[in-house]
Amino acid sequence: HFVCYVCEKPFLGHRHYERKGLAYCEQHYHKLYGNVCYKCGEACGGEVFQALQKSWCIKCFACSLCDKKMDHRTKFYEFDMKPTCKRCYDRFPTELKKRISDSLKDRDIENQRRRSLSPAAMRQV
Repeated sequence: HFVCYVCEKPFLGHRHYERKGLAYCEQHYHKLYGNVCYKCGEACGGEVFQALQKSWCIKCFACSLCDKKMDHRTKFYEFDMKPTCKRCYDRFPTELKKRISDSLKDRDIENQRRRSLSPAAMRQV
């Protein structure tokens, strides 16, 4: 029988994927090689929202504090490496917002410095 390399369940007409000569069911292929939702832990089928170096199912992308659903048009902020809606962010104490803003500026400066020191950037000089 033709089975998934991970779970050994037969495909029996169900969709399967191959990689490096091995066959996988849809769930295990996406878990190993595809986008896995940061919130629900499932393989993202269809559209995927990517932000903060993570992937979410479209239905799962929400504010980490109030769980308000967000999409690609929603303005959000990064807090504790998670998305936070503008409404929740606006409720933060001023000092916390300042620290978040400063850390983002520091990270931007560090990223610019890394890019300027990359071999590709050096070749362009």
